[in-house]
Amino acid sequence: MSRFLVTTLIASSFWVSSGHALAKNDKQTPDMADPTAVYSSVGAHLYTNGDLDLSAGFAWGKNLLGVESKGGFDALNFRYAHMNLWNNLGVYAESTIQMEEDFGSTATVGAISTLKLGDRLTFYPILTLGGLEVREDKWITTTTFGAYTRFKLEKGFSLGLDPFVTYGESDYNSLSTDVFINYQYRNHQVRLGYTGSSVESSNFDGEGYLEYKMAF
Repeated sequence: MSRFLVTTLIASSFWVSSGHALAKNDKQTPDMADPTAVYSSVGAHLYTNGDLDLSAGFAWGKNLLGVESKGGFDALNFRYAHMNLWNNLGVYAESTIQMEEDFGSTATVGAISTLKLGDRLTFYPILTLGGLEVREDKWITTTTFGAYTRFKLEKGFSLGLDPFVTYGESDYNSLSTDVFINYQYRNHQVRLGYTGSSVESSNFDGEGYLEYKMAF
């Protein structure tokens, strides 16, 4: 799949969804900092290395289907989720397809739950099982665990910390984290943060980013 085709696909979804949002602005506004919230959306992500990515999500009932570019359209991520399946437990399937490299594609299934500590602090622990393409046509089994963490401040602001650890066959291991400050006004969200990772004890590498998302 060419980068031009992917860009056109996501940009078209972005445009169509934006128009659809104007026609449905009477819905209750979701908590956009909540990773288990189910809502349709469009978004853009600008990184300090110059990469620009786009995203679109389509929700119906408790279901969510999302598509997002990664690495400045070097990869494409697909995600399906069914939230609040039972006792605040959600399940999802996710796949990232690399288009510029012969390795790095992933496919996972997982579960996410919600643990509230008071009115301000909430943890969303996750556990996944899947596979990672370490080189062309060579896959290993992996498992990932961690938690999304949200701390609500005042007037639409919140803080987030999302650390995740992955282990796999052949002694594979990686650590990734995302830390940010989030602001939501009505159905608009702006996020300023830093995301990075290390693989098999290599140096931690990351980028700052600015994200905008509109819910509908």
